[in-house]
Amino acid sequence: MKIGSVLREPLLHFLSIGLLLFVLFGKVAPRSGEGTRITVDRTTIAALATQFEAVWSRPPTRGELNGLVDSHVRDEILYREGVALGLLKEDPVIKRRVRQKLEVLIEEEGEAGAPGDAELRAYLRSNAEKFRMPAVLSFDQVLFDPADYGDKLESALKTSIDALNGGAAPESQGKSSMLPMHVEDLPLDRIARDFGEDFGKALDTAPVGQWLGPIHSGFGVHLVRIAERTPGYVPALDEARQAVTREWESGRRKAALAANYARLREQYDVVIEGEDAEAAAR
Repeated sequence: MKIGSVLREPLLHFLSIGLLLFVLFGKVAPRSGEGTRITVDRTTIAALATQFEAVWSRPPTRGELNGLVDSHVRDEILYREGVALGLLKEDPVIKRRVRQKLEVLIEEEGEAGAPGDAELRAYLRSNAEKFRMPAVLSFDQVLFDPADYGDKLESALKTSIDALNGGAAPESQGKSSMLPMHVEDLPLDRIARDFGEDFGKALDTAPVGQWLGPIHSGFGVHLVRIAERTPGYVPALDEARQAVTREWESGRRKAALAANYARLREQYDVVIEGEDAEAAAR
């Protein structure tokens, strides 16, 4: 076959154009969004040394520092190559991490200094129930195990409560157990935690000085007498300053994030495909 006829072959023309485009792309396309230059400045080296010292409680040797720098360069090269290959796209873990870092930046930008007393008092007034101290109770209790009484439990409870209100000693009634018969100065939230929510609610409204029941808990059935109740209250700022300041700062951060997201959301045209997705979005 003559050279002239070969040069006129369409397939050769197609392959030649493809090869040319491939070479040109390799010349002009960057390896990543940051190019191929990597600068490890003094600030970065100092940060690497500080991280090493925080872990090992000593500064790195010259050889160790060189190794840290080499590792940093390796990470940067592999990261840029991964970006160039599109490995960051549609990765939920990376998206979550970037979102978290952006939220931290937004929170730091919104720092307005420490709140003053007037601001904290206003916050405390507006969120009083969040800081309310629970009632504190002292009470006596007698435990009954329903398995020991069967269908005679109700009559046994009535007989016992009459005896207790008539002056009988608590130790003479019910069943002995590891639970204390007298509980002194226990906050209501601890009572609810230890005995159950229903038990705590019953004691919260029970009159003082009278045996009543039955009150159920996870331990069994109880007859209870409230010996003393200190009502719950909303503390003054000096008593709850640390908790109020912490909640105020948390609220400020949440407000800053919500405001920033609302501003960013307005800049995007969001299309949700499918009726189910649209309904979920509403």
